[in-house]
Amino acid sequence: MKQDGNQMVGATKSSIEVLDAIRESGGEAETSELVDRLSMAQSTVYKHLRTLEDEGFVVKHDGYYRIGSRCLEFGGFVRRYDDIFQTAKGDVQDMAEETGELANLMFEEQGMGVYVFTVGGENAVNIDTGIGKRVHLNCTALGKALLSTMTENRIDEIIDQHGLPQRTDNTITTRDALMDEINRIRNEGVAYERSQRVEGICCVAAPITTEKKRCAAISISGPERRMSEDRLRNELTEIVQRAANVIELNIMYD
Repeated sequence: MKQDGNQMVGATKSSIEVLDAIRESGGEAETSELVDRLSMAQSTVYKHLRTLEDEGFVVKHDGYYRIGSRCLEFGGFVRRYDDIFQTAKGDVQDMAEETGELANLMFEEQGMGVYVFTVGGENAVNIDTGIGKRVHLNCTALGKALLSTMTENRIDEIIDQHGLPQRTDNTITTRDALMDEINRIRNEGVAYERSQRVEGICCVAAPITTEKKRCAAISISGPERRMSEDRLRNELTEIVQRAANVIELNIMYD
């Protein structure tokens, strides 16, 4: 029997939800765990897993399903043809080496922040900033830096679509407070974060301002014990802003 369009779209969405559930489980999961997470029938989850496995999007190992390398193949194409990524990756690596901390590049996509590139220096902490990780823009320095490049209408659209969810006690959760922060970032050219998404993690970020390009930002993150106010607002701010300026110039004259 031929499926109608709505059925086919629904099946595709369910397969994507299965992939998301594996990712949210830490990268691997048993069928029973996915059934619990997705509230789908076991037979339905199994059918989607078999299809994804046949196409290389998941692999099975010792009873657990993992994200397959074909997902990496698609992600590689996304980055390969992006001018900002190709231009910025060397400077992001340099920031990690110079500071010893975690350096990041983020894009805005559909009102969310997406980690596109992360590099750890010799002292970098391991936090959930893996490539492709999506986060709300109100709770990270990178996200707030991205918002600072947008119009108020676009910011309102994002708030209407995604809200201002609270991740920690320090997360900005009201529009007025967020706009005050965005206006400060526009004046100073840099965004800060102290335990707004992950407890104990601080960050300084700068937007990458270019004409007719997607919204992007770079940052340096580290544990609070190494992020004194002086280091955050002087040494690390200077490094991030310098790198952002170099990236903008290279994009402009590439």
